[in-house]
Amino acid sequence: MKKLVLIAFGLLILLYSCKQKNTSEGKIIYQIAYELPDSLKRYAEFLPKEATVYFKGDSTISIQRINEESTTVITDRKTNFMRVLLNSPARQFMVDYSKADQAEEIGILPPHTITKQKETSTIAGYKALRYLSKDKLSDEITEMWFTKDVSILPNSLTMMLNTTLGVPLKFTINQNGMKTKTTVKSIQFEAVPPAIFSTPKGYVPLTPQQLRQMPVEN
Repeated sequence: MKKLVLIAFGLLILLYSCKQKNTSEGKIIYQIAYELPDSLKRYAEFLPKEATVYFKGDSTISIQRINEESTTVITDRKTNFMRVLLNSPARQFMVDYSKADQAEEIGILPPHTITKQKETSTIAGYKALRYLSKDKLSDEITEMWFTKDVSILPNSLTMMLNTTLGVPLKFTINQNGMKTKTTVKSIQFEAVPPAIFSTPKGYVPLTPQQLRQMPVEN
């Protein structure tokens, strides 16, 4: 009997430790696909097909790479901080965005309605509920999948969405005719070193306006 009690106690400790699993930091891998208008199709090969996001406390950092170039976005929800690092073999730029700049850079979804559906799906191991988003201007309908099985800080890929519906696991965003389809491939809860949110030396500061005025080929 004593042995059975000890075994039962051990199971309770194990279950408790699982429930107390730290979900405040970790890593998300996103898969990204695009539908481009004819005028932008020549840029398809320069668009990243995957993004890695690290989150810890109030901070997130998203990293998208294509060939030898990368775009990194660092955010802090508590301070409304947002920094973009543009890295290529030739040069490195650093752009800080104020709260007003962020609204202009990230943009907002056009006027739309969200309708909850009954369909569910398992995405990256989590049960997700389907929603339909209807653009009030174009009547275009796109689908989005959210889960409430886990709580994760919004990042630069998801901050445009209504995260009160849960964590976005699959969604399509249409900006000026360019559709971006984003799907979570995996979520890993693991320790994230604070240094990952720091900016390496050698980056040249630019204002958002200076960045917008730069020629595309640069």
